[in-house]
Amino acid sequence: MPTLNKLLSYFKSMRKFLKDGGHTTVNIAQISNGEILNGKRVLITGASSGIGLCIAKKCISEGANVLITGRNEEKLEKAVSEINSDNLSYLKWDISDINIINSKIEIATQLLGGNIDILVNNAGVLSPIIFPNVTEEIWDQTYSTNSKGLYFLTQHICKLWLLQEDRNKKVINISSSGGFVGATYPYRMTKWDINGLTLGLGRKLASKGIIVNGIAPGRIATKMQRCKNPKENIYDSTSFMQRYGLPEEIAELALFLISDSSNFITGQTIQCDGGGYKNNS
Repeated sequence: MPTLNKLLSYFKSMRKFLKDGGHTTVNIAQISNGEILNGKRVLITGASSGIGLCIAKKCISEGANVLITGRNEEKLEKAVSEINSDNLSYLKWDISDINIINSKIEIATQLLGGNIDILVNNAGVLSPIIFPNVTEEIWDQTYSTNSKGLYFLTQHICKLWLLQEDRNKKVINISSSGGFVGATYPYRMTKWDINGLTLGLGRKLASKGIIVNGIAPGRIATKMQRCKNPKENIYDSTSFMQRYGLPEEIAELALFLISDSSNFITGQTIQCDGGGYKNNS
């Protein structure tokens, strides 16, 4: 006869299945490379939660000094408290404001204790409004962060790098699998921008010692994708793998691209989307 605990576990699983349409959990192996980023200074935009924060944790675990940015100071403070490392600091920064890039870079350099070595462009906004209901305001808000802000921040930092003798620098652009399918609304269109920029800069800067690559996540278990209980259930009916990806999985790939293990890869945007999605309209 089944025990009471087994029965309770069974009914709990059934409740999740009926509520979400399915039930999936997954265990992710995380590789420890032994401080392969020791001494590196990493700037990660939009990193108070989700993918950006997981990348920050991974970089710190490998010896890097990391600065995370975002628009919400309370969330940034919470993130720093959660990680609790002397190698982590934060800076309130809205990258859509092009006029403050110079001053923010100066502060970032001070907080990191030296010149930035790696830029991770992770900041992004997503509006639920899509074609044919997109307004000019939604368009401008999305492009000002996802495309314009990313472009000018990257340009500014690369200009500084080109003036430095040490050219072993890297840019990692966080794009989206939506940047590889038809685009009819601003979010996906900005991701097409990012993919093109990654390829263009990768080729333009390769001979200068600056390596540019990107990651295109699929549907990841974050608040942006409205995955309610990622620790309990990551089922996703739209995925061929029938689950969401985890931010930690993106962070593992990011570490590889950030490290010197990937120095013969440039201009590439690597899709990490479980094989794609059934509905990509």
